[in-house]
Amino acid sequence: MKNNLLTTILTWVLATSLILSMVFCIQFFFKTRELRMHQAEMARYQNTRQFVNLLVNDTVEYAKRDQGVAPILEVIGIKMTKVTPPGAGAATPTTKPAAK
Repeated sequence: MKNNLLTTILTWVLATSLILSMVFCIQFFFKTRELRMHQAEMARYQNTRQFVNLLVNDTVEYAKRDQGVAPILEVIGIKMTKVTPPGAGAATPTTKPAAK
């Protein structure tokens, strides 16, 4: 009688362990797949952000040469430092003074 009861208990423990192992394996599979999808989205987001940052930097550099772009940048929220246009800086004489 004891052997039969012990065998039954051990069989149920083994069956329960097998079922739980299968459940955990399936959960692991779906969670890792979800994680990979999130990582792909994050990489796409980071690439897009990097592209936009490069575009903004190029636009700011262009705005240093063409001041007509500066008001547009300020409207969309990009702060620019005050840049003096070329030729409006320090007064350097470009012509020679008249000879006496």
